[in-house]
Amino acid sequence: MKLHLNAAPERYELIPGGENDPGITITARPALTSVIEDAKADDSLLDYADEIRALADAGDDAAASAEMIRSKGRVGLMFAKAVARRVIDSWEGVEGEDDSPAAVTPQNIDAFLDVAPIYDAFTEKYLARWLLVQREKNVSAPSRNGTSARARTTAATAKASARSARAGRSVRKAKKAS
Repeated sequence: MKLHLNAAPERYELIPGGENDPGITITARPALTSVIEDAKADDSLLDYADEIRALADAGDDAAASAEMIRSKGRVGLMFAKAVARRVIDSWEGVEGEDDSPAAVTPQNIDAFLDVAPIYDAFTEKYLARWLLVQREKNVSAPSRNGTSARARTTAATAKASARSARAGRSVRKAKKAS
């Protein structure tokens, strides 16, 4: 894990620009542990958890089961919005209804992430990076083919395969008398 102690905001290009299109870029602070924990305790997530709990208590109703399955995606969106509201400082390429630059407000951030390509880009280019950091710090070394290929091997390599047992030769030894 590479420690990233700089808490300064960074720029993230969510949607690349073209010739006459500036694209969409955000400036966001790192989603450190305090941000992630605050987002987990966001009122919208807690209220939704109560709804899901009520569905679970409703029993084996097919409609309740279908809603439980759909809830996973909704929780992901709600979590991304909760994080975004806490970290996005500014953006470029986002306009309001009057074609002027949109203000960075909690309501505008929620509307911003309601656009599917924006949500996908935010989770891929910003959120995934910080969730990986959260997972790596919880004592699980990253896999060698992952982003942190410098994790050292802790087990020695086996010298050779073990020989197979010979057929008909495995008999229990008699216990010795005391």
